[in-house]
Amino acid sequence: MKTMEAKVVERTNRIKVKSITFSAKSFRKLRELEIEFAERLTLIAGHNGIGKSTILGLVANTFGLTSSQDSKSYFSEPFYANIERIVYLALSEVEAAQKNPSAAPLVQAEVNERIVKKRCAMTKRGRWRRARVVPRTVDREEGDDIGPDAKVPLPTIYLGIRRLASFGEADEKDVVSQPATIEQEDARLIRSFISSIMQGTELTEDVSHQQIKGSKKRTMQPGYQQHDSLSVSLGQDSLSSIATALASFNQLKRTMGAEYPGGLLVIDELDAGFHPHAIKLLVDALRSYARRLCLQIIATTHSPHLISWVHPEGSGSLNAPDKVVYLLDTARPRLAPDQSLRGIIEDMTLVETQADEKLSLCVYFEDQEALDFFDALFPPASRGALSRRLGVKIELIPLGVGGNHLLGLPSRDPIFKDRVLVVDGDTSIRGASANYDNVVKLPCAAGARDKQRSPENSIRLFLLELSRAIEGPYFEALEGLNTRNATTDKVRARFFADGVGRSDEREKTKRWWRQHWATIKQWKVINAWASLHQAEVGVFRQRLELAVTAVATRLMVSRALPKEY
Repeated sequence: MKTMEAKVVERTNRIKVKSITFSAKSFRKLRELEIEFAERLTLIAGHNGIGKSTILGLVANTFGLTSSQDSKSYFSEPFYANIERIVYLALSEVEAAQKNPSAAPLVQAEVNERIVKKRCAMTKRGRWRRARVVPRTVDREEGDDIGPDAKVPLPTIYLGIRRLASFGEADEKDVVSQPATIEQEDARLIRSFISSIMQGTELTEDVSHQQIKGSKKRTMQPGYQQHDSLSVSLGQDSLSSIATALASFNQLKRTMGAEYPGGLLVIDELDAGFHPHAIKLLVDALRSYARRLCLQIIATTHSPHLISWVHPEGSGSLNAPDKVVYLLDTARPRLAPDQSLRGIIEDMTLVETQADEKLSLCVYFEDQEALDFFDALFPPASRGALSRRLGVKIELIPLGVGGNHLLGLPSRDPIFKDRVLVVDGDTSIRGASANYDNVVKLPCAAGARDKQRSPENSIRLFLLELSRAIEGPYFEALEGLNTRNATTDKVRARFFADGVGRSDEREKTKRWWRQHWATIKQWKVINAWASLHQAEVGVFRQRLELAVTAVATRLMVSRALPKEY
């Protein structure tokens, strides 16, 4: 009962960032603009100088825990951020802003299921040579216990570019690394988060607190088996900062219990330092931890790959609590009228493609049998829907090569990195191939071994099971075949009467397949197999769509770039 009560309190206590609105009177160059934030992950993209960091600063400045000075993150900082630490606001801007205070940007939040509005009022402060912004309540409602000039009490961490300061480039005397004081649960979270993205990296149980004096660069860093923790790459360092933020929210959630209202994690240049494959894993991990820690994550990016992983026309979903917000025109920033993935990528390169031009995206298979199997699992209607969503034309091509040869093509010719490679279920994906985002393996039955995993053997063994089925799932699959009066006798007579099909030798099974392909197709045997192996087929389709999306994004970027690139 206590658990249920805690859940109810936590839900009603939730604070969410809803939107930021700029009036007709510009804040710097931003005016007549409204951005609504997703409940989980919001990416803000656009050209340099368009105002992305200003937007992040205004939002981060509006929220935070200021009443509890004892609550500090693992960065040794309180759970709030001030805009004057994020972007430079000149004192000369204050006078113009104060002439019309009602035109200042408006940030809306949902607090305990009611809307709180905060006006971003620019002011001067004593000895500071830069302006600050005070979040002032507008239309204060009865029962609103948030101070009229106070931040909305949503714990906030802002990760700016200072997280990317290099320990290697800093003066040795300014670098400090010492064992961290951290709860074991939070240390495990840091290691788990980093391991899920930097796959194959061996971590130790150690966690150190690192900083560069004078730069405010601080982070928790796990130990590495193969090198000193100060020898991390840019991507690893950025990842550790994000992990430190997540561990901080985890600690706060544990400390506050039912009073925890969620958190806001704001990240400038989220993609900095990450390989495209790591970006995909980063998105997956952030989504998972956002759910677990009740976080809203708002980040900026210049990465087409990151955008494609979140955009609903890429690997995202219209039903997901995520969104991409694309701004265009640095002279007069505004929301792009065309927020499609194709429209965004075209504006990122400032090169427009013709509406009727469709990129050809080639999908290569080991052989015709693999293509036939794929065609039944992912039929033309499904491929057409994916093609329209991504703006490409999917072409299926059997090569007549072994799986290992197919996997070796990208290392011999880079063009094959921009092709989807589909290998049979009995092909092992290892070495460099395991890191390719364009390689997919055809599904096979769970528990199948060696030759049993090829498409031909998967269907051959399936039909053998149907030929002796008297009850259970196989009997139901038998009755579901697309033929009149489907029986075990009919299956045996059609596929195994002459003894052919009893061998699992590669060439013999291929001959068997070609001999019976017309009937396999007519009876919709592969569809029946797929119905019996929905989990395996579902994983395959998901991975295929991710691979097609990754390749389609690269092709679009490549075509949009000027030829001199």
